Amino acid sequence: CLATLVIMLVGDTYTLINYVSFINYLCYGVTIIGLIVLRWKKPKIFRPIKVNLLIPIAYLAFWAFLLIFSLYSEPVVCGVGLIIIFTGVPVFFLGVYWRNKPKCVNRLIESMTCWGQKLCFVVYPQGGVAEEE
Repeated sequence: CLATLVIMLVGDTYTLINYVSFINYLCYGVTIIGLIVLRWKKPKIFRPIKVNLLIPIAYLAFWAFLLIFSLYSEPVVCGVGLIIIFTGVPVFFLGVYWRNKPKCVNRLIESMTCWGQKLCFVVYPQGGVAEEE
């Protein structure tokens, strides 16, 4: 998020759109690959919608063409898009993977979460005594 804000302040909007579109295409393809892997590894689990595997495989063929063409035509934009994605890795390790954090780190994360929720107007109501009565 911070890297995107810096790029938006420094660069032009069309370059940012190119970064985000590459990231979107990459995420869509990884999602379809996950669908195929789950259909192969866990074929018996319940699926509310089940499509023929030719549809996601055909989608992956077009996806691979678009992604390879993007990497070939604009490697710098794709590289910056990948860097934007990888900036989330330390955040994941600090916020999710690291279970036994010191209390000061937990308080910092909670205050940043509360601040972000208030800023974006996404604060969920807490189930307290006032609501139950």
